[in-house]
Amino acid sequence: MKVKVYPCKLSGEVKVPASKSYAHRALICAALSGVESRVECAELNDDIRATMRAVTALGAKVRVEGGVLIVKGIEGRVAEDIVIDCGESGSTLRFMIPIALTLCDGYVRFVGGGKLGERPLGEYFSVFDAQGIYYRNNSGKDGLDLTVRGDLIADDFELEGNISSQFISGLLLAVPRLDYDSTITLSKPLESKDYVRMTMDVMSKYGVTAYYDSGARKFTAFGGQKYDSAPYSERPYAVEGDWSQAAFFYVARALGHDVRVAGVSNMSVQGDKVIADMLDMVKAVGADRMLTLDVKNVPDIVPALSVACALRKGGTHIINAGRLRIKECDRLHAAAEGLNALGAKVKEGKEDMFFDGVEKLEGGVELPDYHDHRMVMTFAIAATVCEKPVVIDGAESVSKSYPAFFKDFEKLGGKYEISDKEV
Repeated sequence: MKVKVYPCKLSGEVKVPASKSYAHRALICAALSGVESRVECAELNDDIRATMRAVTALGAKVRVEGGVLIVKGIEGRVAEDIVIDCGESGSTLRFMIPIALTLCDGYVRFVGGGKLGERPLGEYFSVFDAQGIYYRNNSGKDGLDLTVRGDLIADDFELEGNISSQFISGLLLAVPRLDYDSTITLSKPLESKDYVRMTMDVMSKYGVTAYYDSGARKFTAFGGQKYDSAPYSERPYAVEGDWSQAAFFYVARALGHDVRVAGVSNMSVQGDKVIADMLDMVKAVGADRMLTLDVKNVPDIVPALSVACALRKGGTHIINAGRLRIKECDRLHAAAEGLNALGAKVKEGKEDMFFDGVEKLEGGVELPDYHDHRMVMTFAIAATVCEKPVVIDGAESVSKSYPAFFKDFEKLGGKYEISDKEV
């Protein structure tokens, strides 16, 4: 599906969808509890549906009623072989692998599409080798195809903290259910640390605790704990708004649009809330100075942030962005290539981006979606301040995280035309 986005003025208030990062975690914690409970998540997306499929395959029952997920928790172990379709959700895959190894007697086959088969899994494979867990990995460019079988054992795990926080979160969600205590020691400093804080925050809401010693770079999770979703049997656990989606509209405001963002909290532990501070820096630092923005812990906001950097007078340097190369697409390359096609001056480095600010973006081109929801939304916001319309091919990619993006965009006065089918 192609969307032609016209230069336009956005105005009004937008309420962003629930945080999919929080929704993944709350859904899993609810499923690991044996009772029925509720998770309020007003808008579902492809990634959350993937986690719904995963917990259902493990024995949970999930139904949707008026924006609330009603979850009947898993009871007992799964005796038969099962298949878990992760779609294109890296969170679903990396969270559910260790959890499945605490619940399943048979083979568990994880499948998925897009670039999911190319996402690194070596941290888990090292654990499997050490614990004698069977695995067969036929994943690659054609998709995900991983089969595992065995029992995860309480252990003193060692991981690299700079690979992906999802490995840490996956183990933290799984190991408190084991009989004995476990530790997770990081051989390198923890990156994307706020995502682990989210995991521990949701776990604590469901009665399970873990501790982190930053000096020793060690997590401790006591065994024998049980997830308790009883507090949410009547009143649901309310998933807070998503700062990574709010980032697009914060950038729109920084570009001169009269946009107000509702549904997000400045008290959130989501690291992506730093977008507000970074945009203040983009505005405040003079054109005669190079502005350096470190995105090591907040890679998801970079596509949106890059639009503001492209139009900032003077030079801007985004650093520690190498993780963007292993997302749904190579976002460093996609952002640089797409913005340059619009008339920006962006140089792509190995793990960074250099911007030589321009006064305006020309537009008048057709851009691919790079099979990435965040690139579609980035180009749509950029198109509003271009001289000419911009066509985005593959705009349906927004369904991965923000299915209602273009509807919200239109409510704000965004002008676009679609072909093939409705957004």
